[in-house]
Amino acid sequence: MADTVEIVTMRLKEGVALDTFKSENAKMEHAFLGHLQGFKTRSTSANDDGQIVVVLHWERAEDAQSSMDKFVGNPDTKTFLDLIDMDTFVMTRYVEFDSMTIDDV
Repeated sequence: MADTVEIVTMRLKEGVALDTFKSENAKMEHAFLGHLQGFKTRSTSANDDGQIVVVLHWERAEDAQSSMDKFVGNPDTKTFLDLIDMDTFVMTRYVEFDSMTIDDV
């Protein structure tokens, strides 16, 4: 079965340091995300312009949607969400059709 892949892009609120976000990001991952059904992987990156991209892999689209339904309003995600400029938050889902690792070469 193909993974559901979520790509999230966002920026932090003005005045929020990237190091502060990194710390809260790790807390949220361990307190909330890692306990959700269907969660497989999550990678978070930032560029020099301050844009953040998060790539998540889920077993099914329903698992991805369930995570979003639980995310907003959850006490384990509040501090994390308070750091994000929600006007810049964009989340898109895809169905993976190909995957490669160095072991495939």
